[in-house]
Amino acid sequence: MLGPAAMLAKRREYLYLGGLLSSGLSILFWLHFASSIFGGSTALFQFELYFGLLLFVGYIVVDTQEIIERAHLGELDYVKHSLTLFTDFAAVFVRILIIMLKHAAEKDQKKRRRRN
Repeated sequence: MLGPAAMLAKRREYLYLGGLLSSGLSILFWLHFASSIFGGSTALFQFELYFGLLLFVGYIVVDTQEIIERAHLGELDYVKHSLTLFTDFAAVFVRILIIMLKHAAEKDQKKRRRRN
């Protein structure tokens, strides 16, 4: 869905999001580092999970447009480009999987409470 948005956008329109996304990734890193030292909370984990999902969806858009720009310039290394998108999709997939498992566990706990 966002890949076609990057492909149909004006040239270099979404490449400027890279700086904001890198800053967001830095924020996630420091939050995770601080929660490792000082002890994390459930709310902080939820924030890291959903904010990380948002960041990596943004990276899919930026990397797609960057691949298109590099192809226009003659760099046709499709293996490198596919690996770039694969890492983005893997990061999104892991976060979606964690969210789905968390919701399934909460649903299972509610069923157990109703039985008891």
